[in-house]
Amino acid sequence: MAESKTVRKLKKELIKNLPFFPNDKDTLKELEAQTISDVMIHYLHWQTRQVPARERRVQIAPELTSDERWKSLKVDINFLLDKVRNGEDLTPHLSKRAHKNGYTPTDRIRTGEVDSWEDKDQILNTKGFHHFHLDMNIQNSGLAKRTDDVLFAFVERDKFHAIAIFNHSVFEVADETGVMNKERVRMWDIHEKYTTIGMEPGSVYINNMIMTSGHPMYLIRMSDHYVNIIEDIDPKLEERTYVNSLYDQGNLPYPKQYKFEWVIDGLDLRLFDKKNDVTFNLKQGHL
Repeated sequence: MAESKTVRKLKKELIKNLPFFPNDKDTLKELEAQTISDVMIHYLHWQTRQVPARERRVQIAPELTSDERWKSLKVDINFLLDKVRNGEDLTPHLSKRAHKNGYTPTDRIRTGEVDSWEDKDQILNTKGFHHFHLDMNIQNSGLAKRTDDVLFAFVERDKFHAIAIFNHSVFEVADETGVMNKERVRMWDIHEKYTTIGMEPGSVYINNMIMTSGHPMYLIRMSDHYVNIIEDIDPKLEERTYVNSLYDQGNLPYPKQYKFEWVIDGLDLRLFDKKNDVTFNLKQGHL
């Protein structure tokens, strides 16, 4: 698709907000040369590591309260869960990499300069767990003080399932003999328990299929779907009949003039009529 002015503006905004490293002109030029489809994948992938601020119902797994660390950490955990319930910003409690490691050029990975997971959260991509630092002291950096023990949770748009406490050894991969440390083994076991709830014994399942790029398959499909929506609608944004149909769907009066922009808010795809300050939600993300 030849990129229209509105699509070029969207791509520029996505690149502007995407934290890439190294943060230099070469990486910027590489991103600018990519298609909207490629940039969309990188941006949505980074956004899956964020947790948009919205009120969520909290569920607490027994593995959390039965952990011997619960007694010493429960005050801070409950503070965090109160933030979840109230729809407060959880960004300070995310990892530094979620803030800074949004994208790195694939050539750096191919040459072995950096690990293939350097700009990805392996546990989130493969197991679906977000993790949160538990100290309530927000530093000048805007981040909570780093803690060795972190809370793992399954996060949805309206639900936050607090699963378990792990220390940072859970992020260590298996050794050269394939042996995993105790925390990582426990994480795998807990994940399997909650993934297979309701399945018949012996059922075969595939969870979070990962592409060769390291991105989950669902994310590639999400990105393709968003780009398809944009390709379908973008040429119609100068058509009065189509614009009127958008306003009809919202039971709004037709505008005399209009100027649309594409917006990705979190994982939500939106159309924003800048001239009339009206937003149309076209597709909601899962967070």
